[in-house]
Amino acid sequence: MPQLRRPLAPLTALALTAALAVGVPLTGPAHAADAEPVDGAQTSGDVLFPHVGNGGYDAQHYDVDLAWTPAAQLDRSTIEATATMQAQTTGAPLRSFSMDLEGLQVESVTVDGADATWRRTNSDERVEHKLVVTPATPVLGDFTVEVAYGGVPEAHRDADGSLEGWNATSDGATFLNQPVGAMTGFPHNNTPADKATWTFTLDVPTRLAGGKAAAVGNGVLASQTPSADGARTTWVWDQPRQMASELTIISIGRYAAYHDTIRLASGRELPEWTFVDPTISDDDLATTLASRAQQKNIIDRLETIYGPYPGAATGLVVDVVPDGINYALETQDRSFFPSSADRSTTVHEITHQWWGDAVSPRVWNDIWINEGMATWSETNYANTLAGTSQTTTAEEFYDEWAGEPAGSDAWTIPPAAMTDSADLFGFQTYSRGAMMYEALRTVIGDDDFHTFIRAWQDRYSGTSHGIDDFTALAEEVSGRDLDAFFTDWLLDADKPAWPLRDQVRDPQARIAGQPVVGRTLRAVPGRHDAGTRLSYRWEVGGRKVAYGRTLAVRAKYVGRRVKVTVVSTKDGYRTLRSTSPLTSPVRR
Repeated sequence: MPQLRRPLAPLTALALTAALAVGVPLTGPAHAADAEPVDGAQTSGDVLFPHVGNGGYDAQHYDVDLAWTPAAQLDRSTIEATATMQAQTTGAPLRSFSMDLEGLQVESVTVDGADATWRRTNSDERVEHKLVVTPATPVLGDFTVEVAYGGVPEAHRDADGSLEGWNATSDGATFLNQPVGAMTGFPHNNTPADKATWTFTLDVPTRLAGGKAAAVGNGVLASQTPSADGARTTWVWDQPRQMASELTIISIGRYAAYHDTIRLASGRELPEWTFVDPTISDDDLATTLASRAQQKNIIDRLETIYGPYPGAATGLVVDVVPDGINYALETQDRSFFPSSADRSTTVHEITHQWWGDAVSPRVWNDIWINEGMATWSETNYANTLAGTSQTTTAEEFYDEWAGEPAGSDAWTIPPAAMTDSADLFGFQTYSRGAMMYEALRTVIGDDDFHTFIRAWQDRYSGTSHGIDDFTALAEEVSGRDLDAFFTDWLLDADKPAWPLRDQVRDPQARIAGQPVVGRTLRAVPGRHDAGTRLSYRWEVGGRKVAYGRTLAVRAKYVGRRVKVTVVSTKDGYRTLRSTSPLTSPVRR
């Protein structure tokens, strides 16, 4: 049942702010001012999470000020916080609006400094956790909401059984939020379609588990200030880039901290902060530090195809965590890894800084855009950018496609038309999504493909976009009608067709031997891909005379010129034909 509350005195000095995202059209001021006030929508319209996200306003900045106090049982540790959201209405005045907040106790809410009435609606089954705010007077245009709250934050369990949100660890807590867990830490508009800038002020103990502690956030470390007695330290992280709440991270615990400035090939100096749990194994530490050392090379190489690195900083966060959050995640500017960060996963997560972070999904059925590209990027990095693989990107993804039978259940969930959030992180999102990119490259060609993936970043960085913009841009760049292709790969619940590929080799056939009666001419096919089947067709004087690798020169050919056509066939590839130059006229 919804719980109704009246304003109480503020709990702390922390505030949460939201404002209108750049480029969102607003109702004209005169018309909006004349309109009757309305209740803001308590949904963002996402079919996978119909009760998460909100409407009627756009967030521009959040300021999360949070003090964490450990308990004897770390999963009972508490926070006291204030969150401030600066926002702007997107249409009619709002007599009420909602934010997403799961668990915790709200102490007070103000809107533009005046006490507001609020109520809570909670349903685990419906994944609905609302803080519904009624300001003293309706809001129109810019407004600021401040929520004071606290209590014991808890994890959010997803439909697939995994955990996200606020999770206790052996020495603190780690807060990971894809897709909707951010509402366990602070009230906000919990949809990737509404991005904002952020500031996190994190007050934590200076030491934990017998060692130096840290409070990790997104963006740039603005300050690190000990309390007068040295018992606590306040870490302030500033995220000046647009960021969706699903990409936020707060990780509190005992950490070895590393800081450097990376000079990229472009000349940009990029600040780097990495935090590593000191209890990981020696092997995991060696792997992680090797990946840390590779960040410059990885970013330099990825910039050659995706454009300038979009983040404010870079780094790794490696923590020992419960099984429920034992997954890597592209938390913005500083990706998270459980226990170890190997190179391939690091490439995947850094790719996400462009795909998923800079350009975010509009709804969760768009997640294949970023996960498919990050998966494709791992393979392409090894095969092309780093050159450490013995195969090609095209061969790997074609072989994966060919190896999954048409009757496999893996093909029954379309990447862009999922109906169950439990399927969000499955085969169709990662593997089929990556295959789609390689199949698209086959259809439109390598040049247009790379123009397209760069244009996606150049045009949309800092915003959220989905399938309609994706397919439209691919058609714009390639000049092709790709409707059937994208329907097959993204919307149909069966195995998509793999487009025929061009063979890698482009040989020039020639003829060995002299065109003299009684002698034998031999076709030299040139270089071909492994696994191709070759056939030969001989012509004399423009007429077909024989098939096979060789041709016996007969007296009736005298005075005529000879040529041979070599036909190369390979399963899954276009047939390749190469015709030799004509010989001189046959003589006796």
